[in-house]
Amino acid sequence: MSVNSALRLLAPDRTHRLELRAGPTPRDIRHGLFNALGLPGEPPVRPIEFDNLLKDTLAEEFRILVCDEAQWMKKNSFEYWRHLWDDKRTDIAVIFAGGDGCYKVLRREPMLASRIHVWQEFSRLSHAEVLQTIPVFHPVWATATPALIEAVDKQAAHGSFRNWACITAHVLTGMRKKNLTEVDEPLIHWVYSKIGGM
Repeated sequence: MSVNSALRLLAPDRTHRLELRAGPTPRDIRHGLFNALGLPGEPPVRPIEFDNLLKDTLAEEFRILVCDEAQWMKKNSFEYWRHLWDDKRTDIAVIFAGGDGCYKVLRREPMLASRIHVWQEFSRLSHAEVLQTIPVFHPVWATATPALIEAVDKQAAHGSFRNWACITAHVLTGMRKKNLTEVDEPLIHWVYSKIGGM
């Protein structure tokens, strides 16, 4: 979410997000790029032709390629990314985003790791950040008491913005179903029954 928000602000017209399956192969990455870049026609069958098409396209203008769940990639996939990035004609930045273990996986590939310019870790919101951020995150929290926000964070959200987004979606559903205009404790307990052990 942090990566997407930043890129929407900084480079909305240059960002291309790849949708890849777990453990993508170079072939999967080629097809993911083909789709993300919106290339016309059918993808080339032969890898050399496919690579030339991608390199020609990636040389046209600067692009940001976002590869999510990077912790599931294997060595040959990272090598393929490096191959594209190292080409003198391509003008790309590749963002590898991932969850647990992503940093370790990327560091294990020294030829790739040496080309990474910024390592950015997103940590949980602190108590003060929760109280400052959540009331402006969504209007539904603007009228909630700080005590209620603190309780939700302690019991379910745990400083995770992803958890807050999920809870907020359930709160909005509950407010519609129960015809409420504000968040209250009974509604929060109803939300807890929907989200289980967050």
